[in-house]
Parts: sequence; structure tokens; C-alpha cells
Amino acid sequence: MQLGAAADRPEARGLFHASKHALISAAPAPAAARRQAAPPKSRASSTPSRHSARQAASGSTVPVAQRASLRLVKELGLLGPRDKMTEEVVRALLQRFEEPLSDGDLAVIAKLTRLDSEALRVMAGMIGPDEVADEALV
Repeated sequence: MQLGAAADRPEARGLFHASKHALISAAPAPAAARRQAAPPKSRASSTPSRHSARQAASGSTVPVAQRASLRLVKELGLLGPRDKMTEEVVRALLQRFEEPLSDGDLAVIAKLTRLDSEALRVMAGMIGPDEVADEALV
């Protein structure tokens, strides 16, 4: 039988055998040396993204919460474009949130937060006075 005769040869006994011809004719050229990190100018910055590149480039010393409050007050019509925040304006803002919000107020909040205005209306309808919530728990 031929199988037995082939098994007697030393190169056929193992799973692998040496090839008589080279599989690759020449060694590949060494790869170019790669940099470990990008140069500093092309690295992504860790600054938060904004919708405006111009605004992102200019820094601000005013805290974000204060800017957001001022923008909300102006959009709700409690302040004019050049007016300053006063205690009366703060009281008026707090009073506005004590009573049910109008459709105009909800539209302003939806515009500033980029939330769905219908979802805000539904959430505003779910919120009730504290007394009603306490009665529901009893």
C-alpha cells in the first residue's frame, strides 16, 4: 500500500514539513517609523463643543449657570436687551415658575434647551401643586 510507504519517509511523518522552495522571494522592506502621538497642534482639544465655532474660540469669565439664567430671563421677557439682573427680576422669575407655565413660556424653554415642546407640555401637565402630590400618596 502506498500510504504505508509514504509514512516511512521522515518528512511525511510529522504534521508539518520543510518546503523546498521559499514562499516569499525577498524580505519585506522595514516599515517607516511611526510617531507615538500626533503633534500638539493637530490633537483634539478637550474644550466642550458648541454650535458656534466663533463662540467656542472666545473665552468667557461669566459662569455658565449665570449666563443661562440671564438668557432665560431675557427670553421670557422679564429683562430688556441691556437691562441688568436685579432682585425684582429674580423674584418675578421665581414667581413665574410657581404658577402653571404658559404655552409661550414652554416654547421659550423648548427653544433654549432644544427639547421637544410637546414633551414639555406633557411634563408640565403632570406636575401639580405639592398638596395634590401629598394627597395622592395617602
